[in-house]
Amino acid sequence: MSFKIAGMMLFFIIIVSPAVINAEMNPPSGMEFVLIKGGCYEMGDIVGDGDANERPVHEVCVRDFSIGKFTVTNEQFRMFRPKHDSGMYKGLSLNGDKQPVVNVSWEDALAFAKWLSKKTGKTYRLPTEAEWEYAARAGTKTSRFWGNNPDDACTYANVADLTAKKRWPRWTVHVCDDGYAVSAPVGSFKPNEYGIYDMLGNAWQWCEDVYNSGAYTRLPKNDPVYEGSGEYRVMRGGGWSNGPLGVRSSHRVGASPVFGHPALGFRLVQVN
Repeated sequence: MSFKIAGMMLFFIIIVSPAVINAEMNPPSGMEFVLIKGGCYEMGDIVGDGDANERPVHEVCVRDFSIGKFTVTNEQFRMFRPKHDSGMYKGLSLNGDKQPVVNVSWEDALAFAKWLSKKTGKTYRLPTEAEWEYAARAGTKTSRFWGNNPDDACTYANVADLTAKKRWPRWTVHVCDDGYAVSAPVGSFKPNEYGIYDMLGNAWQWCEDVYNSGAYTRLPKNDPVYEGSGEYRVMRGGGWSNGPLGVRSSHRVGASPVFGHPALGFRLVQVN
C-alpha cells in the first residue's frame, strides 16, 4: 500500500559555523529546547541528489531560535490529549511513552502548541521550514548532517534498515542496521553538531509553512516562511519507514493539514 504526498511517495507494504548557545528545560512538560545562534546558509539541494522542489539553492538567514532537543513524545502529547493512541504497525507498538508521538495532523500539532503556550506562559509554535533545515544541517553542507553516505545513517538515525528488511523484504532500505523495525525512543541515536536528536529519521516533522513546490523562488532572504496558496503543509526529515531518498536535510514534501501517519510527528520552537 502506498500514500501519495506532494513531492514524493511514502511506501508502506500494506508507506563561522553557528553554534548552540545553551539548552533549557521547560518543567511542566519535561521538554528541552536548544537555543541556536542565528546565521545564514545555503538552503536546498546543495549536493545535487534531490528533487526539483529543493531548488533553486538560495541563501537564507534566520535569527536566533530555540528548537526542541527531541521530537514530542507520546507521554508529553498525552498530557494534552490523554486518550491519544499512536497505534501499531504490523503488530509493533508505536505507543510507548518515549517513542515520538505519531498519527498526529498538522492541526493536532498546532493545538498542542497552543495548549502548551497557555499552560506555561511561554509561546510555542512549529518551526518554519527555513529554521528546520538550518537546525538539521547544523552547519554542514552535505546531504545529511553526518555526511553524504546514506548507509552511515544507523549511527545517527532510525531509518528503514536491515532490521526492517527482514520483516518487509520489498522495502528499499539503508544498508545498515539500527536495530529498530519501527519508531525508537527519542534520543536513541547520536545527535547532530547542535546537540539536536532525530532531526533525520524516526518521525517526520511538521513545519509551519504552507507547502508549495516553487516556494524557493518566492521567498525573502531573511526569516522566510511561505504563507501563500496551497492545500498542504510542509513535513521534513523522513521517518523510520524511509529509505535514503527521504532521509536528507533538504528533502521536503507536503501533506494535508488533517493527515496523520505512523511515521509523522513534530517538534516545537519556543519563542520566549
